[in-house]
Amino acid sequence: MSRLVLAVGAFWFMGEVVDASPGDTEAIRSASFWAFWLFLIAAVSDFLDGWLARRNGWVTAFGRVADPVVDKVLTLGSLIYLCASSNLARDGDLLAVMPVWAVVLMLAREFLVTALRGLVESYGLSFGADRYGKLKLILQVVYIAIPLGVAGGIPHFLHLPFLELTRNPYLFAGMFVVMVGLTVVSGLNYCLRGARLLAETELK
Repeated sequence: MSRLVLAVGAFWFMGEVVDASPGDTEAIRSASFWAFWLFLIAAVSDFLDGWLARRNGWVTAFGRVADPVVDKVLTLGSLIYLCASSNLARDGDLLAVMPVWAVVLMLAREFLVTALRGLVESYGLSFGADRYGKLKLILQVVYIAIPLGVAGGIPHFLHLPFLELTRNPYLFAGMFVVMVGLTVVSGLNYCLRGARLLAETELK
């Protein structure tokens, strides 16, 4: 629940980035700064509470439902804000920070996997996240954090100016291609795994 509150706060500042005048660099920098930290804390808390839950057996029915829902709200919501903001673009970018078609693809993947998980688990079967899905989520978090962090001056705030290199047009575009590829691969893997589990159930 605290992660949901953090997500709302991050969205508030992302909205400030979207609404800022392109020439108002100070407003963009300030809003991006706070959006970055709220988003990063929320994302890190996701990995932390997942690790703690598995390590200590703190698993509840509410948590099994709420955790993936909040994850999707945080990541997909942030991707939509990136899609809406031209203020995070930089000279030399090979493509939009987040093209509309990519957001549609990721939304479709999440709806499909969620529906499939509900169907499989209605048979009493386990259908948790696989390594491709987890890697996809990690890459999404990194991809969202980079333009917010660079626009917010995080590399200089942390006295790590080399982090500016993450916004190199070719590196950033390459990360986008890998992220989209993992979205497709993980979605197909879920579909194949779900189909196999359902087929085995029908044979019993």
